[in-house]
Amino acid sequence: MKKLHKKIKLYLRQFRLFLGRLILDKKPSRKWDQKNLSNCKILFIRHDGKIGDFILSSFVYREIKKQCPNIHIGVVAASETEALFRSDPYIDSIYVVPKRALVPFWQVGRQVAKENYDVIFDLTEALRNRDIVLIRSANSAINIGYNQRHLKLFNFNVAVNNEHITLDYEKALIMLGLKNINRYFSFPNIPVRNELRDFCQKHLSNSYIAINFFGAAKHRQFSSKRQQEWLAKLKEAYPDKTILVLTYPKVTQELKSSLPKDQYLMYENTQTIFDTIELIRNAYKVITPDTSIVHIASAFNKPIIAFYMAANSPIPYNKWMPMNADNASIYYYQNNINEIQLETIKLN
Repeated sequence: MKKLHKKIKLYLRQFRLFLGRLILDKKPSRKWDQKNLSNCKILFIRHDGKIGDFILSSFVYREIKKQCPNIHIGVVAASETEALFRSDPYIDSIYVVPKRALVPFWQVGRQVAKENYDVIFDLTEALRNRDIVLIRSANSAINIGYNQRHLKLFNFNVAVNNEHITLDYEKALIMLGLKNINRYFSFPNIPVRNELRDFCQKHLSNSYIAINFFGAAKHRQFSSKRQQEWLAKLKEAYPDKTILVLTYPKVTQELKSSLPKDQYLMYENTQTIFDTIELIRNAYKVITPDTSIVHIASAFNKPIIAFYMAANSPIPYNKWMPMNADNASIYYYQNNINEIQLETIKLN
């Protein structure tokens, strides 16, 4: 019965996509001269709400402004990442939409259309009807996508590949006419809350290891037993260093109740990703499952120990590897991160 339910759900989704594309998929009607690149308006569709994707693609705004300072850059964002986009000095306009709501997507598209954007970037591989509605209603002259050759809506496409995601964005910028692109990303000067600054000065003045136990999916999360084993192993390997456990509001109480209090330090009032960024900034080393923490640590060129699903997983490792791969140790698991035996991990 469960398999039948999944098949029906998949069929209905495919039918909706087919119907939506049949109605909505049209070539852009506006004309635009690429010679006007230096003064155009470019919109990035980034409503996925994924922090890691924000970090990896953040170089594009800097590189555009570096070569064409007068280009106006807009971003369609989700509420989860709105604050991150607003912290980027190279972005001029932000439009926030709910993640799964067709009408608000259309409304944002109409708002964008009034602003006369010339180019839209949407490198999402699996587009929904709401995405097509947004792009169609935005009425730009050029739409650049990823593996969307079957859609008339896109003038240019980055071909499907197993290369790093930053290369996809570089290729898209080259299609637009930009050159000599630096794919490395960096964080702007984000204000640090006084409480966090005081915590760091009081407790993290010496060298420390930052460890994160949680990824976005359940198979990327270390069990309570593994968390305790990790703390014991780190205390043994680094007797002179503080072990900082990274947290976020949803898991703070769980961590406090399950971890031995004398083996770690935690900033219990971690509220946003900005707090986490600051805690990683001065860490000696970062240990984490494959999640945004990998890319934050990579931006600071920290030594990383990271855990990915095996190379034959649906999401290839190459696409999301840390940019400072020479400074990273990668360990693989087949189905669940708790399969990994801690004795096989080299910490030094």
